[in-house]
Amino acid sequence: MADVPSGPIPPPPPPPEGTPPGPGSLRPRGVGDILSAAFEIYKNNATNLIVIVAIVVIPLSLISAVIVHYVANSTTTTTSASGFSVTYTTHSTSSLILGSLIAAAISVIIGAVLQAAIIRAGAEATIGDEVDVETSYRYGFHRLGSVILVGLLVGLAVAIGFVLLIIPGIIALVFFSVSIPALVVENRRGTKAMGRSWNLVSGHFWHAFGVIIVAYLIVAVVGGLLGAIGGSNWVVAWIFRAIAQIITTPFSALVSVLLYLDLRARKEALTSDVLRSELAAGM
Repeated sequence: MADVPSGPIPPPPPPPEGTPPGPGSLRPRGVGDILSAAFEIYKNNATNLIVIVAIVVIPLSLISAVIVHYVANSTTTTTSASGFSVTYTTHSTSSLILGSLIAAAISVIIGAVLQAAIIRAGAEATIGDEVDVETSYRYGFHRLGSVILVGLLVGLAVAIGFVLLIIPGIIALVFFSVSIPALVVENRRGTKAMGRSWNLVSGHFWHAFGVIIVAYLIVAVVGGLLGAIGGSNWVVAWIFRAIAQIITTPFSALVSVLLYLDLRARKEALTSDVLRSELAAGM
């Protein structure tokens, strides 16, 4: 009797690039269409998307703000002599370093969990499926290590590129821009996710660049306006920075997902059924 193969059955190979879309295929979108779709999906799923972000951002960003303000804050001392008051400030180097490291670690965790959870939620929303907060976070924590690894690898590649006269950093940023969606949707790990992103962007660099730049400007303007409200009051500043992050993070994730799906639609005639099955297999 013939041996029965074990393990998961590999998916069929994608059709050649340029294959006409079939029933249920996701259509390619232009820059404006991607941004409009991101706003529309955001509007239709705003409550759950904001809840996904707020659950993590509010407590952990508060912890980070408190650490930075109190642990890493300078100490001011006032002494009086001969009727004159002298104020001098001292800094605890060890406290500053410790506070910065803890704040950085918290930021990495926030970013990793949110990226996995919100991108999965965004992928579900793009095909009309219900966004489930609990499922998104369960997936986010399950993929925490993988997202941190890919995020660090991409960040390192982009940082090295920016050191090398900026242009290589921009190129790396664009080519690796859909690494996390490739990890979340297709369960590609480490450098495989980066390679997948590079292959998808190849041939569509300026299209991806345009999407990234316009979305970045929108997020920067909204975040900057809200973040500036707090001024020098660290509590008020934290509140509005948290609000800015809660509002802009779902939009950024949706743009990232839609760009990834758009690139796959251009190269592979991706269908909603295939995407749905990939998301189900990822759990």
